[in-house]
Amino acid sequence: MSRAAAELTRRSPFATHPLRRYAFAWAHLAGRTGRHLDLGCGPGDFLAVLHQQGGPACEGADPHPGYLAGLAARHPDLPLHRLRVGRPLPFEDGRFDSVSLLDVLEHVPDEAALLAEAHRVLAPGGLLVLTVPRRHVFSFLDPDNAKFDFPRLHRRIYSWRFGTEVWHRRFADLSDDLRGDMSVGRDRHTNYRTADLLDLLRAAGFAPTTVTGANLFWRWLQIPALLTGGPLRRLLERGIHLDGRLFRSANLFVAARRLP
Repeated sequence: MSRAAAELTRRSPFATHPLRRYAFAWAHLAGRTGRHLDLGCGPGDFLAVLHQQGGPACEGADPHPGYLAGLAARHPDLPLHRLRVGRPLPFEDGRFDSVSLLDVLEHVPDEAALLAEAHRVLAPGGLLVLTVPRRHVFSFLDPDNAKFDFPRLHRRIYSWRFGTEVWHRRFADLSDDLRGDMSVGRDRHTNYRTADLLDLLRAAGFAPTTVTGANLFWRWLQIPALLTGGPLRRLLERGIHLDGRLFRSANLFVAARRLP
């Protein structure tokens, strides 16, 4: 790593962000050259910063039209691609030098197929940065499964917090093949055992080089943070950040190289 790249990594804009996955991804991607794809970029919280400050030539891809429209409005110079759930990626073989999948794998209908596509569009030796929720003692608190386990309660609480129209657009209108951020055809938000995830990566042709994680109690803080705002939310997010620095059990972070 060059001195400039090392300094860029040290001065991470995500150093105090409550979601430690962004700091992990920044540490591996900032200062790189070549082309980078943020696969499942969502509203672009990570991608936009990497695009502006990080170094690689960034592109984003996601199946959610609303996320892409908002990101395009804020960053019209950022190449974005609309994906179709369950279909091959619209990129030629070996196009990218790095790919990030930040809390995406647990949302897709076919994990092996997506990893195979990530392998295909990466150049040999290219870098995959992957984060997922890890299976641990508090996995049962995963709020993304509430819409399946307690659909009526989920609808009432979500509609109270964000409005009935937003609930209908995100969870009743399935025209974009998404139920919230979950692909239609998947009925659980997976929390992965480390060994199972590494087996998936190796089967897809990746060699893991870094395996770590973050958090333990964060679901106890994340759920109320989702339902509130203002100073209370900021206080809860500071607690999530501290939990991420102290513990390594609740989220799983992996960097891996694409094998030939």
